[in-house]
Amino acid sequence: MVFSDTSTYDGLVQHYERWTRQPRGVVSGDNDLLKAFASDVNSLAFPELMPMLLAYNDQIRWDDLNNTDAPVGYVTLASGQSDYKVTVDDNSMDILNLTGVRIKQSSTDTIYTPLKRLTADDPLAKNAISPDTTSEVGIPQYFLELGNVLYLYPQPNYTASSGIELFFGRQHSYFAYTDTTKEPGIPLTFHALCFLIPALAWNEINRTDDGNLLGSIRARIAQLKSDLQSMINLRNPTNVVLSVAEESYE
Repeated sequence: MVFSDTSTYDGLVQHYERWTRQPRGVVSGDNDLLKAFASDVNSLAFPELMPMLLAYNDQIRWDDLNNTDAPVGYVTLASGQSDYKVTVDDNSMDILNLTGVRIKQSSTDTIYTPLKRLTADDPLAKNAISPDTTSEVGIPQYFLELGNVLYLYPQPNYTASSGIELFFGRQHSYFAYTDTTKEPGIPLTFHALCFLIPALAWNEINRTDDGNLLGSIRARIAQLKSDLQSMINLRNPTNVVLSVAEESYE
């Protein structure tokens, strides 16, 4: 579904007009109202959906369909440097989380080897942040992600061009109020969330006495979010290991 379509009335803006019970063309014909709607999609709808789409730390579950490249980047591996700031990709889009890290194991290597993830409570985490440079050096085996900083452990003792390969989740592509044919970077079936969430906020402010309308919008949002979560799990499955608790019959 495109951002705005004044010919077929099948854009996000036009559906938003319907769900806020505003006359057709009121929002699409007013730049100030268009700016407000675009802002609500960017600041209300997307932040509500992003945690669902990026909640799987070690798996790439989603990438905005508007992106023309893969969520992969490369950084020079530097001898004596264990920490690397990771903030934006090649398109200046914010990197929100790392889903995997691979490295070259020598300055002449051409193959990338995956690293094991360290969690913040792992005993080696402190060593990764502040390594003993007399003993904790060599070929990195682990990585630790803290905020926007990547730590390698042990500290590398060699340099390799594009020696670090990063896989990541990144920000969505925002709407500008002047957009027309641009679509949300989520599956088409769930584009309605991008007008229903702003419509709910507008109605909560302006139609507080219309409980039926508010309830209907909330129900539709809840169902679509549930379906989106199910689709993410089905399209991007992971191996889950189940353990059986032992019971004592004494």
